Amino acid sequence: MNIRSITAPNPGPFTLDGTRTYLIDDFAVLDPGPAIESHIEAIVREMPALRTIFITHRHGDHAPAAVPLKRRTGARIVAPCGVLDETDVIVNDGDVIDDLRVVATPGHTNEHVCYLTPDGDLFTGDTILGAGTTTILPPDGHMGDYIRSLQRLRALQPKRIFPAHGPTRDDAVALIDQYIAHRLEREQQVLDAIAAGARTPAEMRATIYPDLDPRLHGAAEIQIRAHLIKIEEEGRMMNDES
Repeated sequence: MNIRSITAPNPGPFTLDGTRTYLIDDFAVLDPGPAIESHIEAIVREMPALRTIFITHRHGDHAPAAVPLKRRTGARIVAPCGVLDETDVIVNDGDVIDDLRVVATPGHTNEHVCYLTPDGDLFTGDTILGAGTTTILPPDGHMGDYIRSLQRLRALQPKRIFPAHGPTRDDAVALIDQYIAHRLEREQQVLDAIAAGARTPAEMRATIYPDLDPRLHGAAEIQIRAHLIKIEEEGRMMNDES
């Protein structure tokens, strides 16, 4: 498959340089991005024969441009359940649409999916980024599901990762390993903070991120809550406090 990308003009702390909309051959786009007119115009110019719009999940920097693109081009929208009312094809794990295999990867959101090409290229949406790590925001985000999704992606042995934010990665398996190791390391730090007497996410954050920019305290505490939910669901909180 011939894969290119257009980056939407929506840079920010969570979107990095912006949302990457992938152009697949001459017929499909993946994660059309926000409904920014200049971005939509760029997609239409590059894809005059567009027939399929793939979406990984419902967040506002990924899905909204699908509807105006559908109206302008007649392309069908392919997405997991709950993303858009205008979806034409609702995908489930294991479906194959236009040679892209759907891989359910809940965790960042409960409906998130990735798409795998026959060549081993993996479109990861927000499950794996090209730089940095993904935010897990409970209750929609779930750390246990997220780690299991990472492990599942690793088992697929992808060759390249095309993330929604950040550069393409040719070190796919190594990057997934880094992601898993990072989450498990952070989980152990949470357990160690509890063992040292921390009881609130704020107290744990002060121990785990002692030099963190105060503007990021809230985001760090949400990530810690995500780990705490996983630990408690696994029955390990009681064990570590006893």
